[in-house]
Amino acid sequence: MTAPATKAELMTTIADRWSVLQSLVAALSNEELERPLGDGWSAKVHLAHITAWERSLMGLLRKQDRGEAAGLPHDIWAGHDTDQMNAYIAERAAPRPLADVLSESREVHDEVIGLLESLSQADLDQPYSSYQPQDPRYNAEPVVGWVHGNTYHHYDEHIGWLQAGLKLA
Repeated sequence: MTAPATKAELMTTIADRWSVLQSLVAALSNEELERPLGDGWSAKVHLAHITAWERSLMGLLRKQDRGEAAGLPHDIWAGHDTDQMNAYIAERAAPRPLADVLSESREVHDEVIGLLESLSQADLDQPYSSYQPQDPRYNAEPVVGWVHGNTYHHYDEHIGWLQAGLKLA
């Protein structure tokens, strides 16, 4: 998939890929949403994972601590070990009630969309470090790359894993 060139294209791509994810989830029974798949995560845990990373994105765009926004302890975030972060998210998500995970997923996604709508193309083109000045490592890459990675690219990853795990592909 070619990266969207404009904010309008970005918003359309996010909406399209979110719709695919939501259609997949809507077609599953509660039992299917809770059943661990081949990767050990249930569809519910996949959704909670996406939600945590969308929270991280909101923290980034609001110039807040991303790990804290995602609900991760400081030491885990500071370790920069994505596998450890994801394991922590999954461990906390597994026992949560399905209805809570589904509701939070929709609410956080709506909040992400509202935040993105409030930003201009120029805002999205600003360097990552403009949004995270407390990070000692300067990063000149445009923040829109993190938007891609924590929205439609991330949805597509999990759509693929869910389809494979549910044997829908």
